[in-house]
Amino acid sequence: MGGYMGFGMASWIYKQGPRKVFSKRKRIPTCNTLTTYNRVFKLQPSKNKSEIYIGLSLLIVVLITFGIFYMVPNFTDYHNERAAQLEKRKVRLDENAFNFLMKSGKNRLLSNNLKGAHSEFKLALAINPNDETVNQLLLETLVGLCDENNTYCVELDELLQNTLH
Repeated sequence: MGGYMGFGMASWIYKQGPRKVFSKRKRIPTCNTLTTYNRVFKLQPSKNKSEIYIGLSLLIVVLITFGIFYMVPNFTDYHNERAAQLEKRKVRLDENAFNFLMKSGKNRLLSNNLKGAHSEFKLALAINPNDETVNQLLLETLVGLCDENNTYCVELDELLQNTLH
């Protein structure tokens, strides 16, 4: 049984038996033995380009630092201006809401809807607790509600004590 089996296989390839687990095989040289290329690496001194890169990176860091230094005052000015605008807007919205609640509460008081007027005046008092008009109207509303329901009398007593002190 020697010779050629076909498909370009040499006889020593198909005569090999199964190998045992963890065993090494003998290296049988093949027909196409090529020389291996072994490259040798050696350390070489670095070139002067690294000094250029260090200089450029230092220049970039300095430019970024100056850019940040000059942008911080602009940012703080913008932040302060924006905060002032937001505060003005909040005050304007509170004024609008207070005026709406006062108008609605007065209309409810005139139409003898005391509970509705009470809720409107309580909300207006939460927005502007120092306003004399809303305190007076809330007192009038609570006096009317206290005659009908005793639970409002406790709130009336608390409001009278707060206005006296």
